[in-house]
Order: sequence, then structure tokens, then C-alpha cells
Amino acid sequence: MKTTPSTYNEILGKFFQVEKVWDYSLKNTEDACRFFWNPEKSFRSIHIAWTNGKGSVSKMIFQILKDARKNVGIYTSPHLIDIRERFETEQWQISEEDFVKYATMIIEYWGNLSYFERCTILAFLYFRDQKSEFGVIEVWLGGRFDATNVITPIISAITSIGYDHMEFLWDTLEQIASEKWGIIKPWVPVVLYDHNPTLEQIAHHQNSPIIIPEIEKRTTNLLWHHQQSNARIAYEVWKRIGIDEATIEQALLHVHHPGRMQYLYPNLLIDGAHNEEGLRMLREYLQTLIQNQKDIDLVYCFNLKAWKNTQLVTDIFPLVSEWHIIKGENPLLSDAESLKTEIVEQWKTAHIITPQELLLKRKNHQNKLFVVFGSLYLLGELLK
Repeated sequence: MKTTPSTYNEILGKFFQVEKVWDYSLKNTEDACRFFWNPEKSFRSIHIAWTNGKGSVSKMIFQILKDARKNVGIYTSPHLIDIRERFETEQWQISEEDFVKYATMIIEYWGNLSYFERCTILAFLYFRDQKSEFGVIEVWLGGRFDATNVITPIISAITSIGYDHMEFLWDTLEQIASEKWGIIKPWVPVVLYDHNPTLEQIAHHQNSPIIIPEIEKRTTNLLWHHQQSNARIAYEVWKRIGIDEATIEQALLHVHHPGRMQYLYPNLLIDGAHNEEGLRMLREYLQTLIQNQKDIDLVYCFNLKAWKNTQLVTDIFPLVSEWHIIKGENPLLSDAESLKTEIVEQWKTAHIITPQELLLKRKNHQNKLFVVFGSLYLLGELLK
């Protein structure tokens, strides 16, 4: 029977309704995998973790495999508009019919899972039934107790370290690293963003070959130099797997990764920068724009998840003539009025604006560059 919008929305609502929270354990995910006959073992997996860049590296590896004409699935988070974005194969993202089928199975037959555990099991089931040869699996957060860490990959990659998700992890980079290293498996090669004594020591203890990307520049269509570093990681992953260099280089020129330094219009730039490293990278890009275009007039617009540190924004970005706080509908976003109160103490002036008002304002002020950043959930509301 064909799935109707009401059926999809009903199942989606049930899928989101969970009582269990993240409990620093893999037991429930392992039990669910066994119940469903270990779908995570049906494909060759590539595991990607860390703070910044893991989404970009995952998308690059996925594009390389698609261009190499491989059957491949990719599991990422978060989504921008629709949860189905998280589950994609070389053909397209999961259909509403398939989502309903797998979500119903999980809800009815193995209900004691957190939201992310449910998503992870759904991805494994979908990739198995799609006969995916490869699965690009992005860690949600942490690593050691992340639901995705039930896989044994053919290779792992750890991208750049930074402060994020401290409400779930720890407070120092060393403590965060102690969680991330959990994806390093015995005898499984691991590509590291850069030299890291802690990670290298752990890899040695696990007899895991360590790969540090070469300095050689790798070109990609994604904006700014940090994406070149991410491209080097993706290149090293697939050079070891056996994809030819011409395919890799060509694939890196048309990676699809919405919401990361993406121009929706010539005067509207959106970026999911929300932690210190991401915000500093965005500022660096904008400073270069200002140096090259002296008369550019920037308008900053943002919102963050409710628990994020807004002080980071005021510390990193200079005072400019226009600041807007976007009033989003997603309940995970900060209350616009409360955020304005915090911001006004630093910048003296800030205005609240809806996504619809922002798009109209952009249309009427073609001489200004509107820079929207912060939570990816905010960007999703602009992209709808």
C-alpha cells in the first residue's frame, strides 16, 4: 500500500518519541543489531569522527564512491529539512515508503532505543536491503559510545579536533580526544587530520596503521582552505582502498554538502558554523572578502541551539552596523528575545527577524552580503 503524507508524518512522530536518552553504552545498539541479524556486517564500512569536518569528509568519500560506480550508502547527521537526508545511497535518499517500513520495524520490535540509536539501526537495515557494497558512517558525537561504533570498518578517519557537544562529552581537548579515539579498532588503518600524540599512541597500542595526509593541495568545489584539508583526508582514505586518482580528483570537484559556506544567492551566504573552530574559519573567510572587496557591506544573521555559548560569537566577530537574530520555529533554537538580550549587552544593537523577512530583505538590498550562520537547524528553515 502506498504511503500517504499522513502515514509518514504519523510514523515520524512516533520515531521521535523516545524515553531513553544517551547512556554511554553500546549494549542496546549491539542487542538491536543481533535482533535484526547484524545488518552492519553486510557492507564494508568507513568510519568518520571528530568535531569539525567529519560531515564534509563523509560527503567527499561518498562522492568518490559514486563516481567510481560503487553501490554505496551514507549515514550522516543532522539533517537540514527532512530526516530522510540522513539515509542516502548512490541513487537518492531513502523514500518515505522505505522510511515508514524500517521505522515501524524498529518501533514495534525493538523499542528501547534512543533517537540516534534508532536512526543508526535504520541506516544499517536500509543499506543492507539496498545491497550497498560500502557504507560511509559518520559519528554523531563522541566515538567510544556512539551508536555507530558497533561497526568494524575497513578504514577510519579522524578529522580536526575542537570544542563541541561538551554537554555530552568533556571540557578539555584531551578529554574530548579520549572519547573520539574509541573508533580506532585493532589492525584497522586510521587517517588522522594531523599529528596527535594521544591518538598516535592509542593507534600503536591497537596495531592500527597511522596515515597522516600529505601536504599536497587537493582541490574541491567546497569553499575555503579547511575543505582542502578535508579533501586530503578523503584522498588518503580512497588511495588505500584502490580508487584511481583521476576518479578521486574529479569527484572532489562536485561534492554536494548544503549549508557549509554555501551561497544561496550572490548576496546570501549560509554556513553551519556554531563552535569556536567553525566560527573562526568563517571570520577568516569574510576578512579575506573584505580585503579583496573594500566596499563590501556585511549583515550578520544567526541563531544557535539553546544551550550553545553565545559569548563565542561576540568574542570572535567584530561589531558591524547590522546584526540580526533569526527567529526560527525549531524548538531546539534559542529564544530570539533572550538571545537579543545577551547580544545587546555586547553589541548595543541587534534586530529580530524571521527567515521570510530575511529573504525579502536580501532581495531588496542587493548591495549587501547577508551572512547567515549558527545551527544547521536554522539553515534548514532557510532552505525549505
